[in-house]
Amino acid sequence: MTAALIAITVGAVVIWPSREPAAVAQPQPRPSLPPTPFEQAVKILDQQAAALLRGDERGWLAPVDRDRPALVARYRSIFRNLRGLGVSHAEFHASPRLDGNPGAVTANAAFGYCFSGVACPSWRSETGDGPPKMMQLLIFELINGKYTITVLADGLGAGTNHVQPAPWDGDELVFARGKRVTVAAARSQAKHVKKVLAAAEKAAVVADRFAGRVRNPQKRYRVYLADEQAWKKWYGGDRPKWSIGYAVPLNSTGTDVLLRAGKALRTRRQLAFIIQHELGHVVTLAGLTRSDIAGNKWLVEGIAEYIGAYPRAANRTGNWNILAAEFRREDAPTTIATESLADDADDRTVDRLYAMGHFAASCMADKYGERKLFAFVSRVLRQGDIPDRAARAAFGKSFDAVDKVCLEWIKDNVT
Repeated sequence: MTAALIAITVGAVVIWPSREPAAVAQPQPRPSLPPTPFEQAVKILDQQAAALLRGDERGWLAPVDRDRPALVARYRSIFRNLRGLGVSHAEFHASPRLDGNPGAVTANAAFGYCFSGVACPSWRSETGDGPPKMMQLLIFELINGKYTITVLADGLGAGTNHVQPAPWDGDELVFARGKRVTVAAARSQAKHVKKVLAAAEKAAVVADRFAGRVRNPQKRYRVYLADEQAWKKWYGGDRPKWSIGYAVPLNSTGTDVLLRAGKALRTRRQLAFIIQHELGHVVTLAGLTRSDIAGNKWLVEGIAEYIGAYPRAANRTGNWNILAAEFRREDAPTTIATESLADDADDRTVDRLYAMGHFAASCMADKYGERKLFAFVSRVLRQGDIPDRAARAAFGKSFDAVDKVCLEWIKDNVT
């Protein structure tokens, strides 16, 4: 039978289709390949991240080898610590390693995270860009027919990652949560968390005021209280010997504050000042990914001292005593832009930089107004301007002129 019958009529051609349709070849579905062992491991990590975000501890621990109690305890602490800190974003990115044990999956994995209140940036593989991340080495072994995590260790790039090891990756922390601040402490410092939280909540009110000056509002502050063991470990532990508190940037997503309990807790006044000083660093520096502020250490620390002492004037703080002594010396300061510190700087050198920075900030506020002071700070620290360009924009004067005026102002106030 033909494919169609054709009838010819006047002025038209009519085509009737055949009652038997033409045969059409149907594509045959290809059999799907089972996921590779590495693909199964990646799926496990994705499921873990989802469990963390929904608060499912059992789901988070499900792929961890139960016969390794230390490993289970570490994963449990990580889960509870991150939940206590308000984790709001989690993602794993992994690549296979070819030097692992046969029959196991060995992978370099980067665990990226963000905490609530921030816009988590898009993924970047570099440790200093995108969300903060922990670089891991993971081994998955086939146990009872399922790939199971049997090893969690530092991965490729961990040694140069400034946020590793994080305080949340270790023993379970003790938490206290207020309206504006979360305090997380090593368990040995549990008795101090309420006192630290009370001081931090007061400091946050002051910090919020100055955050508005530089247009860098913070949704929430995080303060960690470290004993000596934790101080030498958290966020690398590579800090100057003279430091008592430290502000650690989490890439562009915010800044954490670390306090050295043994020194920060000596008096209530010292605790209040140190927290307020460190939150001053948070509001003036948080969100930056630049690393060129070290040359302006006098301003970094000076504005933090100004915020830390607020509302007390500089001449009503211990910095007055320091500078009164300095200006009696033959090598008295000749500029407000004190040279930056070496990690092994002695106490006098450290005190001098902090005190000069504090009085320099106070001078600029007194001579030109606090709003212009913070315009200068924002231009130098947040926008990367050199001090002279920033001074001309903020004060309408060269930095040399400001330096001369403020050096005389400081002398008049301490001698």
